[in-house]
Amino acid sequence: MPWWGTYILISIGLLLIGIILAIWDKIKRKKRIKTLWNKQNTLNRPKGNHIKYRQYFDYLQINNKHYIDDITWNDLDLDRIFTKLNYNFTTVGEEYMYASLRNIPNHTVNELLIKKITNDQKFRERVSFILADLGRSTNNNASRFAFRHKSDEQYNPWIIIVSLLPFLSLFSFYFGISVGIFTVMLAISIVMSLSMRFKSKSELLYDDIFYAVKIIDTASDLLNLKESHLDTKPPNIRSIKFLSYLMLSDDNNETNFALQIINALKMLFMTDYHIYHYALRILRKNQASYAEYYQVVGQYDSSYSVGMYRRTLPYYKLPEIGPLHTEEIYHPLLTHPVANDYTHNRGILLTGSNASGKSTFMKTIALNIVLAQAINTTTSEVFRYQPGHVLTSMNLEDSLSKGDSYFIAEIKSIKRIIRAIEDFPMTYIFIDEILRGTNTKERISSATAILNHINSNKNTTLFAATHDIELTELLKDTFDFYYFREHLTENNDIEFDYTIRKGVTTTSNAIELMRIYDYPEHIYQDAKSTLATLKKLNT
Repeated sequence: MPWWGTYILISIGLLLIGIILAIWDKIKRKKRIKTLWNKQNTLNRPKGNHIKYRQYFDYLQINNKHYIDDITWNDLDLDRIFTKLNYNFTTVGEEYMYASLRNIPNHTVNELLIKKITNDQKFRERVSFILADLGRSTNNNASRFAFRHKSDEQYNPWIIIVSLLPFLSLFSFYFGISVGIFTVMLAISIVMSLSMRFKSKSELLYDDIFYAVKIIDTASDLLNLKESHLDTKPPNIRSIKFLSYLMLSDDNNETNFALQIINALKMLFMTDYHIYHYALRILRKNQASYAEYYQVVGQYDSSYSVGMYRRTLPYYKLPEIGPLHTEEIYHPLLTHPVANDYTHNRGILLTGSNASGKSTFMKTIALNIVLAQAINTTTSEVFRYQPGHVLTSMNLEDSLSKGDSYFIAEIKSIKRIIRAIEDFPMTYIFIDEILRGTNTKERISSATAILNHINSNKNTTLFAATHDIELTELLKDTFDFYYFREHLTENNDIEFDYTIRKGVTTTSNAIELMRIYDYPEHIYQDAKSTLATLKKLNT
C-alpha cells in the first residue's frame, strides 16, 4: 500500500475511535441524567466565584430600567438564591434564569412547561438529554449574537488553498519517499501553526459562535417535542443547520479523548476557520431569530430547574394577584425558618431588639415578591400581591468599600428609592435602620420626613425597621406598627421566637447581650445605670 494510503487509513481509524468513544461517553451520561431528578442533583455544575452568569442580563439592561438593581440584589443575597435555583444543564438556562431573578420583563417561566416536566418522566428525560448535549460554554457569552455588535473579522479566501495543503502534499510522494515525507510534514506544520494562531487570536468569539450554532440546533430539537407548551416558532435558519454536526468541542470534558482526536483532525484542515466565518455571517443576518432560539432554550432549561427547585422546598405556593397578603411565609435560605402570616394595609414600621427578626422578615417578603415575578413560586402557603418593582436599602457594605461614608452611602441609596417611586407604576420599598449613620435628633427628623414622603405615594408599599421608638409616635397616623420580641430563659439567656406581632416593642437587649457575651462586669453595670438615668431625663 502506498504511503498516502496508509496516511488516509490512520486518519480514518483515529476518526472511528473518536466516534466510538464519544458514543460511549454519551451513553454513560444518559444513565447519570436519569438519576438526577430523584437525587435532586445537577450535572457537572462548575464551582467557584469566577463563574459569571450576567452577560445576557447586561445586554438586556442597556435598554431596560425595570430590573433588580445591584444594591437590592446584594441586600437580598440573591447570588445564594440563584445558586439554590441553579439546576440548569446549559449556560443559556443559567443566564436566562439570572435575568429572570433580576425581574427583567418577559423573562418569566412557563408554568405549563414546568408541570409537564415535573409530571411526565419520559418528557423530562428527553428534555434533559437534549439540554445536556448542549451543555455549558466556558466563555458564557453566546448571547451576544442576539444583540447588535461590531466585529472586524474578515474571511480570507486564500485560506481554502492553505487548508488543502495536507491533502495536496500527498502527491509529492511521486517524486520520492523522502520528498513526500518532508512535504507532508511541512504542510502539516504550516496548517497546524495557522490553526493554532487563529484559535489563539479568536478563541473567545470562536467558542461563542460554535456554542451559538449548537443553541439553534438544541432549540429546534426542543420545539419538535410533542406538547412543548411554547407558542414561539422562530424562523428556520436552514443554512446553519448542517454545522451542528461539526460542533464538537472539548469544553465540557477536557479528558474526553474522542473529542480531542476529532478536534485535532479539524485543526489539520483548518475546518474551524471556515465554519467560524460562515456561522458568524449567518448569525449577523439572523439576529432576531437567534434571540428567539436563545429564549426557547432558556425557558426549557429554567423550567426544568424551577421544577427541581420546588422539590427541594418543604412547601411552596404559586402566587395570586390581589392586595398583599401571605400565610406561613418563610425565608428560602434559612435551614430552620420560622413562618409568619402578614396582611398589608398601609406602610409598616417594624421595631424590636437586635437579632429579633426584623431584617429577616423584610427580606422574606421582598424575596418572595422577586421569586413570584421571576419563577412563579413563593415559599409560603398563601401569597397574594400586585406585581411591582422591588428596592431595598439594608446593607451598604459595597458602597462603603467604594469609599463613601456610611451616611453618604445611605443618603445615595435612599435617593434612588425616592426617584424610583416616581418612575415605576408599583414599588415595594424595604428600608432597614434608616439613617443609622448620623446623630439621633437629625436621624429621627430626617427619617420622619423621608418615610412620610415615600409612604404618601399611593402605588408604594413600604416596609421600614428602626430602633428609634420615637418614630412610632411621629408616624402613628400614617403607619401600622409591628414588632418582634425576646424573653429571658431559665438559664438567664436571651431567646427569640421570630414571630411578628402587631404593636410596638417594649423591650431591648443591647445591654443584656454585653452580659451574655462576657463583657467586663463594670461595663455592663455602668451601661444599665446610664440607661436608667436617661429614662428619668425623658420622663
